[in-house]
Amino acid sequence: MTEKRFLSFVLTEGILLTVLGLCMLMLPKLTTLTFGLIMCIAFIVYGGYKAINAFMTRNYSRHFALNMILGLILIALGVFLFMAPLFNLMLITSVIGVYFLLESISSTGFAIQNRKTLYFWWADIFVAIMQFIIGLIIIIGLPSTALWVVGILAGVNFLIAGMVMISMFISTKYVYN
Repeated sequence: MTEKRFLSFVLTEGILLTVLGLCMLMLPKLTTLTFGLIMCIAFIVYGGYKAINAFMTRNYSRHFALNMILGLILIALGVFLFMAPLFNLMLITSVIGVYFLLESISSTGFAIQNRKTLYFWWADIFVAIMQFIIGLIIIIGLPSTALWVVGILAGVNFLIAGMVMISMFISTKYVYN
């Protein structure tokens, strides 16, 4: 593949990610609900695969019962989360909030541990404070934050990734030749 053709794919992907990111930011509730439904479907499909695989390999596996039970639990979890979408969104959002809180603790520890090595170690403290505030907003704001957090975070991620890819395309020397 030529470099110019590769770069056209980079630009195309960048534009696609930017547009998808903007759409996600404009419709965060729809994005969040869709993500929750996809998670349900993933649990059901993987659970079905696990149960079928356990049944098909029952003569060769010492853990047939365990694999079958795990498959059935995954199916049941997917069905339950599908039947209770608000609980599904609350669960996903709670995990994201706790992640931000734990990440803030980790970032603080890293910054303090490496303050003699890193010149701008205090910038990591700033990031840790922001992560902690975001985690608190998510957790304290439940259940209303469950409706938009995933959509906003995914939208921002896609938007930034798309803009970075477009920037990489623009900054290449091949564009100007």
